[in-house]
Amino acid sequence: MLTLVTGVIEFFVVVSFALAAVLLRTIDSRGFLASVTVGFAVMYGGDFQWFVVVAVFFTLGVAFTLYKYGYKRHIGGAQGKGGARNWPHILANGGLASLLAVTNIVAPSAAIAGMFLGAISTSAADTAATELGLLNRGKPRLITHPSRAVLAGTSGGVSLLGFVGATIASLVIGAMSEALGILPDPFIALPVCLAGGLSGAVVDSLIGATFQRRGYCIICLKPTEALKHCGERTRPTQGARYVENNVVNVMSTVAGAAASLALLLLLTPAI
Repeated sequence: MLTLVTGVIEFFVVVSFALAAVLLRTIDSRGFLASVTVGFAVMYGGDFQWFVVVAVFFTLGVAFTLYKYGYKRHIGGAQGKGGARNWPHILANGGLASLLAVTNIVAPSAAIAGMFLGAISTSAADTAATELGLLNRGKPRLITHPSRAVLAGTSGGVSLLGFVGATIASLVIGAMSEALGILPDPFIALPVCLAGGLSGAVVDSLIGATFQRRGYCIICLKPTEALKHCGERTRPTQGARYVENNVVNVMSTVAGAAASLALLLLLTPAI
């Protein structure tokens, strides 16, 4: 049971981590509350080990985002606000993980832990694939039409460097999970995270190539996938009207969690 003292300490750790992220400008001011909400849900539901996994994911994401940020900005593919995450981005990438952590309070199981790792691995893999993919020497290829080259940063575009990034990120989350003993069976977390991360990243690209919203800003006329640009609602031209990037992120984390659960059940059917 969570004692008052333990709860205060854990809340202080979560708030301190989020505050440090704001001070380092890796999340914006509105993202602070979202970060605290996700962090405390994970800390409370999965204990300190689960929070460490989320912290590692966040640190990885920031590192991949800031790596050669100037070049990414030059080609028009960099994250806005200097790479700082906002609250929709935080909830889209960490929302499912926090819900699974809360579920773990009332029904703790290896299955819930496996899905949690799959969701986090997907977010890490997708971020790494996107950020490193921007640095690929050749143009990315549309995942649904591999012969078609697309501009760097195009949703649904895939590249060798992006795939390498997704693999590295998934393995890092898996290795950390192994070290922390997130799953009861030894050496299971690594393949579970790899399966979840790569599957989720592929699903993200598939949705990006088929259903994700595309449009343009009615003010500056630049192409964008966001619902708003220059303070005004954008004009849609392709895809489902409300399936923007954060919706795609939620859908891909669900897919990654499902893939991790499937492999976990295959490797350890007795859970």
